[in-house]
Amino acid sequence: MNSVVEELGILAQALVEEQREEERRLAAVLEKQSLRIRKSEGLTWAPVTIETQQFTFGGRVKLTLQKGQNGGLDDAFRSGSPVHFYQANDAGLPADERAVWRGIVRKIRGGTAEVILDGDPLESAALHERWTLDERADDRTYRLMAEALSYWINTEDDSAASRRNGLLGMGTAQLPVETKPIAHPSLNPGQRTWVAMAEAAEQLTILHGPPGTGKTTTLLAFVQRAVERGERLLLAASSNAAVDLLVKGCVRQETTPVRIGHPVRLDADVVEYGLDAHVEKDPEFKQVKDMRKRAEKVWKQVNTFHRNFGAAQRAERNAARSEARSLESEANAMEAYLSERVVRMSQVVCATLTGCADDHLKGQSFDWVVIDEASQAMLPAALIAMQRGPRLILAGDPYQLPPVVKSDEARANGLEVSVLERAMRGDHNAAASLMLTDQYRMVPDIMQLASDLFYDGRLCDARAFDATPAGNAVQFIDTAGCGFDEDMEPATGSTCNPDEAGFLVQRLVEVAEAHPSFAMAVIAPYRAQVDALNRCIDDACSGDVDLRNRIECSTVDAFQGQERDVVFISLTRSNASGEIGFLKEYRRMNVAMTRAKHHLIVIGDGATVGQDAFYAQLFEAAEARGFYRSAWEWMRL
Repeated sequence: MNSVVEELGILAQALVEEQREEERRLAAVLEKQSLRIRKSEGLTWAPVTIETQQFTFGGRVKLTLQKGQNGGLDDAFRSGSPVHFYQANDAGLPADERAVWRGIVRKIRGGTAEVILDGDPLESAALHERWTLDERADDRTYRLMAEALSYWINTEDDSAASRRNGLLGMGTAQLPVETKPIAHPSLNPGQRTWVAMAEAAEQLTILHGPPGTGKTTTLLAFVQRAVERGERLLLAASSNAAVDLLVKGCVRQETTPVRIGHPVRLDADVVEYGLDAHVEKDPEFKQVKDMRKRAEKVWKQVNTFHRNFGAAQRAERNAARSEARSLESEANAMEAYLSERVVRMSQVVCATLTGCADDHLKGQSFDWVVIDEASQAMLPAALIAMQRGPRLILAGDPYQLPPVVKSDEARANGLEVSVLERAMRGDHNAAASLMLTDQYRMVPDIMQLASDLFYDGRLCDARAFDATPAGNAVQFIDTAGCGFDEDMEPATGSTCNPDEAGFLVQRLVEVAEAHPSFAMAVIAPYRAQVDALNRCIDDACSGDVDLRNRIECSTVDAFQGQERDVVFISLTRSNASGEIGFLKEYRRMNVAMTRAKHHLIVIGDGATVGQDAFYAQLFEAAEARGFYRSAWEWMRL
């Protein structure tokens, strides 16, 4: 058995392998594929023109960009995407590697994008050129995780080493803590037990929250009680979306959090709680604004056009540039002081795991570090947050989606094993872990399937549900023998099944008409099948905007943490060899099924997926409960 240091060393190498794989995949497209392919893959816009250049929050430069005709896919980038911005040569690559700007996409709509640049504004002549915008790899995240691994490998602090060893399930096993009963009007007995256990813990507490059991409600109750005791908490998660949900939850409890992170990555509903927004409300921020206005005015002098540009004009421009940078430096120093004060005075700070390494948190210490959705968090990322406080809380469900890892070698070396899964291995931390069992989302028939397959039958119905109208809440529709064969999309290699997509959408319309108030999700394991389904849905809803707005179709990953009244799942795979690809990650099926509140309809080829033991068990359970139907019932109509 490896020591803790050896385990972390293996993870450090896995991290290197994952970064190389991500860079290799991106470079293979950006450097080896033609500009036309890059644009068709959604990685590049070209040509791009600059509509406006302005200063925005933090004195950053904001460009409004317009994509030219045939310039690429409208949805090529998303808010928060890191990008490169440059003038290209005939091959569509940077004409000068030294003149490549870095930035982050703030907003995108159609062929227009707002990009926040790193560094100085562009000079006036450059504003009239044609540019290229490329997606780029986010190397900062890997650097921060590597630094955290190095800290925890080399720490000589006995207390830190003890916490590290406990997290990895090594050293002295945790013993049950003595707790005092607590009263809380909105928590059930299991939730109250966990809060009491967490408050009494010295190092680590684990909240295992299966779907619909009120994990977030329980966490936020803990946060509220800690705030009332005058304690400080750092709330973190691996994704911006999950952190923003924590922010919204705190606000509902009338706790004002500070959200650390680049403003372009924050949900519109939480921007007012971002650090920038808190700082801008400070009366002393007026000085920062004044200095930035002066800097902007001087930058305009730098960009003034001169018909005759000689030594005197060059000296004047250099002096103006120096003055502008000096004003910006003063403004930034003042803003940094105000930011430090805001963070220091706040009891609740929220950030992504990598955001926990933000400069504004350096030197800050918290009583508690809380990591939500810890089943999606890589251990190296969680170790960043863990440096910020002596007591750690992990919340999540190891039977839901793991971290996304692209490299086979990195997966083999354990990078895909989440921090929550590692902490829950064996019995070392069993006394510090509690699973919530009362669920409030799903009708009993849906709940029982997931409970039996993933939770040892321990989930129980926590409230009275109305009977699901119009038949069973669950249907497994077997398309075996219908000739719905899978296909492969040539451009991407992704699997699709157009006939199954068409059949599913017919059933979807039937359910939608029977339940006009229900919100519906359609989930598929492959992007190509999602595209095929969306085309069918668009055709079926042609002219009915309200119906189309009730239906959302995407991959499993996009629906993690969400719920819908009705969920359709397209298993997609149908072949003679029994190959099921992504479906082998059974946790994806758990996530997909447990999004449903009232109706769950699974459609797929039982002859193909049934060759796998898990899916054979799933179909058998459906048949035993009367949920099984053959697609031939509709084919004969």
